[in-house]
Amino acid sequence: MRLPRLSLPMPQLSFEWLGALGNRTVWLYVAYTAVLFVVFLLMTFPHDMIMRRALDVVGGGGDGIQFTGARFAWHRGYELDGIRIDGPDGASAPLLEVSRFWVRPSLRALLRGNPYAASLQADLYGGRAEGTIDYTAGTLAGDLSWQAVEIGRYRTITALLQEGQVAGRLSGHVDFESRGNSIEAVQAGGDIVIDGAALSGVKVEGFTVPDLALKQVRLKFALRGGRLEVTELVANGDANVQGSGQVVLRQPIQDSALNLRATILPTATTPEAVKTLISLIPRPPGSKPDAPLTVTGTLIRPRVR
Repeated sequence: MRLPRLSLPMPQLSFEWLGALGNRTVWLYVAYTAVLFVVFLLMTFPHDMIMRRALDVVGGGGDGIQFTGARFAWHRGYELDGIRIDGPDGASAPLLEVSRFWVRPSLRALLRGNPYAASLQADLYGGRAEGTIDYTAGTLAGDLSWQAVEIGRYRTITALLQEGQVAGRLSGHVDFESRGNSIEAVQAGGDIVIDGAALSGVKVEGFTVPDLALKQVRLKFALRGGRLEVTELVANGDANVQGSGQVVLRQPIQDSALNLRATILPTATTPEAVKTLISLIPRPPGSKPDAPLTVTGTLIRPRVR
């Protein structure tokens, strides 16, 4: 038995109605005009004013954060020039200076429905830095790495010197996570490397510091519960240094408590002035030259024994 064959009429699609709205040339002009409108809107939009307003809202006035200009940088996001973050108590030297800074939303996070994640890039002190931040469910997390940052261009350090120069190239990496506004709510870990660290002709508060050159300084650290754990400190050059310990962070920062142990030994190339300085470090009677030293007190008033 053969079933009857059904034949259904197929609707015919027609795009003739588009012709009533204009031909292809008209649509090309419309698209061209729309693109120009978006481009000129981005170029003439008051990005500078918007960023200053955002800093006022986030920073409670934004007096400590200044920049010379802001613009839309296309695939790099927003670009800020000449950023300066002033130090506490009206310090003469800025806490941080950034030549150029870029921030853009994380496309991967946007696809997951999170608009509070961003990628960061910066030019500062002759070096480069980049990282990410992500704010989710009340937790701010991220990472930051930096390369070839010149210590001699950091004015917070050079402002402490009456005379002389400090040199070195700073690189490193840190991962962090914060669940609140206090230092106890922050967890972080990372490493820092200084290549070519050197002091030359330095005088601080009338005291002449012997010239010192270190090939490399390596530091590994972790921050937990308001304590900065120095898990490894190694330096080699005009002196060999090994150390570890912890710093209990307090406010103001100069009152942070020290509990560090270090071994400082001269080498065959150590200058006589540095050897003399090492010999002046107080040690327990009868202790060996390679016996570790204990550093206590505070950042502003350390005690060595």
